Amino acid sequence: MSTSHFHRFSVQTILHSRQFKPQFNLNSTSFPLQAAQTHGMGSTLPDRFDFIVVGAGPAGAILASRLARSKKSPSVLLVEAGGRNDSKAVRADAERWLHRMVPGMNWGFQTAPIKGLDGKVISYDRGKGLGGSSAINFSVWTLGPKDDYDEVARLVDDKEWSWENVQQRYKRLETYHGEVTDLPEDVKQYTDPDPRNHGSSGPINVGFPKVWESSCKELMDIWYANGAKHNPDHNSGDPIGLSVCISTAYKGVRSTAADALTDAPSNLHVLVDTEVARVVVEGTRVVGISTFGGETIYANQEVILSTGSLDTPRILLHSGIGPAEQLKTFNISVVKANDNVGANLKDHHHITIPAIRANPKDERTPFYKSKELQAAARTLWEKDGSGPLSEYATALGIAYEKLDNLAELPELQALPKEEQDHLLAPTVPHYEYMLNGPWLPHFLSPDTAEAGVVIFLFLLNQQSTGSVRLQSSDPKQPLIYDPNFFSHPYDRKVAVEATRKTLKIMNSPEFHDGTVVIDGPKSDSEEDVLAYWRANTESTWHMMGTARMGKDESTAVVDKDFRVFGVENLRVADMSVIPIVSNNHTQTTAYLAGLTAADKLAREYGLDD
Repeated sequence: MSTSHFHRFSVQTILHSRQFKPQFNLNSTSFPLQAAQTHGMGSTLPDRFDFIVVGAGPAGAILASRLARSKKSPSVLLVEAGGRNDSKAVRADAERWLHRMVPGMNWGFQTAPIKGLDGKVISYDRGKGLGGSSAINFSVWTLGPKDDYDEVARLVDDKEWSWENVQQRYKRLETYHGEVTDLPEDVKQYTDPDPRNHGSSGPINVGFPKVWESSCKELMDIWYANGAKHNPDHNSGDPIGLSVCISTAYKGVRSTAADALTDAPSNLHVLVDTEVARVVVEGTRVVGISTFGGETIYANQEVILSTGSLDTPRILLHSGIGPAEQLKTFNISVVKANDNVGANLKDHHHITIPAIRANPKDERTPFYKSKELQAAARTLWEKDGSGPLSEYATALGIAYEKLDNLAELPELQALPKEEQDHLLAPTVPHYEYMLNGPWLPHFLSPDTAEAGVVIFLFLLNQQSTGSVRLQSSDPKQPLIYDPNFFSHPYDRKVAVEATRKTLKIMNSPEFHDGTVVIDGPKSDSEEDVLAYWRANTESTWHMMGTARMGKDESTAVVDKDFRVFGVENLRVADMSVIPIVSNNHTQTTAYLAGLTAADKLAREYGLDD
């Protein structure tokens, strides 16, 4: 495959290619909600509940589950726009890269043309159905740096967000499976987590694949040989360095937010295939929700929006909560004016740099060329969760790195002093890379694919700020999404410096070892590096900040208790409230937001008394 041929491909190419269809049997064994009362659109159910939670992604599912399992057993309704997502076929660990292609599980949003990317429009995927985006993500379970959480605690004046408190909540969320078998003898070189940093009884299964591909070890050894720091546990609060990634999977089966609903009590009702148009407001008090079908469902206590950074602002805006001029433009009555609704959008973005290697330790290429091997693997996985569908591209090398020269860069020095201090804090990384991910030609052209590798390179701490805003008075229409990537010089500079460091390793003797083609920037000049980023950037789908938390409504949408300023009985708990750029793969932060909000609600209403 030539350089020019590969240049047309990205992660999104495979995800949206009409030529590739994942071989899913959607009628295979399902994962039932064993005790939760699950209702479809048009089902008969009560028209009043104590609490209504909108959105069954990581934040909403964990929040609804926590409230329902409290001692007082309030009636809780969890409303989800999508379906049950209960097919076993969409849980195969090695197919985590493909699940976003399953019909009905991805909203398939797109951005507006992005000025900083020369007008490029990119996919802005969001999960649909129980589990939300955790059902279509890449299963990466990274908690992020302790200094991030302490910064959030400072900004919102709430010690609940300090690392010492956050870590305890993460332990309640996860069941960590630290056992590892069929691995290299020197496994501790690649990962050696301290069990004291991890939970043992949470709803989300996390850990390592039983079998690691040799290609993972090979690539990590190359990066170690070129100076990468060993990190025994990236979820200790200090992610700096390279480690094998902890994933949301166990015994070959992905764990999603829907797992928080398993064995739920009978007072938790789950309503699927139901889209919410707006909250119902009487004066300044929210009393319920209104669906696209025209139904009104009432809340005795509160409504909590957990529909994410793209859809939570949509519901708020169509409910009359947001920038007054924007609402008036679309003839929406203003209930509460707040210019921060839909503003302050932040998102990570990344590039991939592929390389075709002459002598790789490769097991995947023969597998993807053979329909017989793939069919046998499917049978084996359905039997006991083992085999290639639990192995390929599931052991990932993940690294969070600092730039040694960051403090010297004018682009950093131009930032506010508090932002500089945070970026230079000991545990805060400046960029991320990932090793041993999927090789796209295996899916796009398996018969002719050569063995190769691809390096994922992620930009962190984005200073560029985007927005989501109305384009219609019809709540069925998505908002206009503009992440505004590369609008800030800091982001462009870090992208250049991080790419140069990556290219240096990819040009090292250890990596070359017969490499015949490397596709990427034409050179390591700033001009060529930025040109490659502009042409190849994709979102990492870590949208946050569009209803951010803060001390007052001059800069924020919700207070430290997740309450929407100026509106009674309405809270927001999802990634939209996060007031900084969280330096991790953000499903963990979404779970955390949901659990933190639930704990606050339980205390406020005495649900655990």
